[in-house]
Amino acid sequence: MEVYEFDKCLLDRLEESMSVLSWKDEVIPASQVRSEWSYYIELQIEPAGWQGLWKIPRVICEELCIRYPTVVFGYVEQVIFKDLKAIFIIQAVQDEDVHLPEKHEVFLEDLWPTKEQENSELNIERTADCVDRLRFFYTHVWMPWDNDNDDDLNWVEKHLETRIRFCYDLRKRTMKKTLAAHIRKLLTESKYLQQRREYLELGLTDEDEGDPEETMSKTEVTDLMRLHLRLAMIRNEIELLENPEMRRIFQEIKFPEEKYFIDNEQNDISSERKLGRIYFVMMPCTLDQQIYFMQIAKKSIPKDALVQHVPTLQEILSTCSKYDCIYLSPGRHTVKFLENMADCGRICGLTTDKEKVTSSSAYFTNENVSITSSDEESVLFVFERSFTIENVVLDCRNVQTGILVKSGTLRLRNCILIGNGKTSTQQGIICHKGTSVILDKCIVERFATGVTVLNEALLQLQNSNILSCKIGIDLNAHSKCHFDNSKIINSFNNAIYVSTVFKPQTIKTKYTILNNLKEWERYFDTIAPFHGECEFKGCKANVFVQNICNMLISRETLNVLRANGSPISKDHTANLEDAIKSY
Repeated sequence: MEVYEFDKCLLDRLEESMSVLSWKDEVIPASQVRSEWSYYIELQIEPAGWQGLWKIPRVICEELCIRYPTVVFGYVEQVIFKDLKAIFIIQAVQDEDVHLPEKHEVFLEDLWPTKEQENSELNIERTADCVDRLRFFYTHVWMPWDNDNDDDLNWVEKHLETRIRFCYDLRKRTMKKTLAAHIRKLLTESKYLQQRREYLELGLTDEDEGDPEETMSKTEVTDLMRLHLRLAMIRNEIELLENPEMRRIFQEIKFPEEKYFIDNEQNDISSERKLGRIYFVMMPCTLDQQIYFMQIAKKSIPKDALVQHVPTLQEILSTCSKYDCIYLSPGRHTVKFLENMADCGRICGLTTDKEKVTSSSAYFTNENVSITSSDEESVLFVFERSFTIENVVLDCRNVQTGILVKSGTLRLRNCILIGNGKTSTQQGIICHKGTSVILDKCIVERFATGVTVLNEALLQLQNSNILSCKIGIDLNAHSKCHFDNSKIINSFNNAIYVSTVFKPQTIKTKYTILNNLKEWERYFDTIAPFHGECEFKGCKANVFVQNICNMLISRETLNVLRANGSPISKDHTANLEDAIKSY
């Protein structure tokens, strides 16, 4: 099932938005922008009857207690032009465990028209292009705080071109990588907070007959106030960063050049280059304790290596692009969302008793080294190069994703990833195409999905456990997973979820449940995506195998999955991975 996708340059996007919002000698305030778009789509889009995919937003997935991402197929019963929404009727749901109401009121930008339509008389290509224009505008140009703008100002003149150029500056990577990651994080967070705020306010308006203090609990009022305050903070920062000159100054202040190991007469630079850079982050403790931790680290540090003490882990990751190893003393180390991780770098916790790290109790005691996010970030760590983390508890309870591995090899040794166990959308580790993740004596616990392994990625579990997740491991058809003395325990839905092509005699079967890994050969002609031995305990289904032939997926994607190593362009592969991951 293929959908329309468009690749347009900056000038195309600017011209499209100007054609909708720019009128000669007319002032278009923020309050009129939505009306102008509604007039435009009423002329361009098919009013009813077209089919498409609904990519359910994260906030709705959380409220419906379903996994994220979730995509469903259906048709538009009616377009509500005034609100830029549609009445969407669900016809097919991929996951057997997902049970949704048939009719939904959804935003048009969340819909993706499919190329194949039951009604061939529809001008579906024009409809898809119109939805694409609307989606780009409300995803990348319109900000959650724009509705609060003064109507005396011309919104189009002040913001339109600036915002589109800002969007393409991020895409072209014309700014420092750490700053670009910071901006993307702020924009993603603002969209999510706005959706959350609208959902809470909708609950209040539904009960507008009563007293607001009675209809909303104290928790909801507190959450709403927190959302407003956080959005105000993000607004101030984004409006500053939209200006290229202010952005340059902000970058110099917020993300300065490296200030440690500066070339000077006191440093032996040749030794530094040969042996690498060693950093220490020591939490407040007694002098004897500090000496003790230094003695632990001394055993693995080269004799002539250069060592630098830094107050916080955040400071190292924000300002240093090169480091051999960062040693952390026991305690709680707080960081903000970062992508600036050094190639072949290492973070090592100076844990006094390694056995305490791999136990299932007392994760956050003062004897353990823990890393947590300072705010409700989207991701704790993003890796684009090879990296190693040892003896650390990664506290992912207030992030949407624990670790995102985009490229390279990530090694976790004696580590714990702990989620909140509440939301249906939280993911522990996501392995992108061609990456490798090695878990050695690790625990992944209390996520909606413990580990997601995308196309051609490799996951190795050595003496590791995945505990109390809804789905332990989500395997793509062309990914691999190696088990060595590992366990998946108490998975609420599936210990392992994998999709593949069934044998011809069972081609109409939707899914098959295996009790163990060895049963694969009995049901499937394809090579098993996993090797080794894995022990299952207390799981609803040990290995849940989905039949690709009965999935909501395009024929083109199906052919790619069936082929072995067929060449695909980078951009095309990314689109296919998103589709596969969504379904």
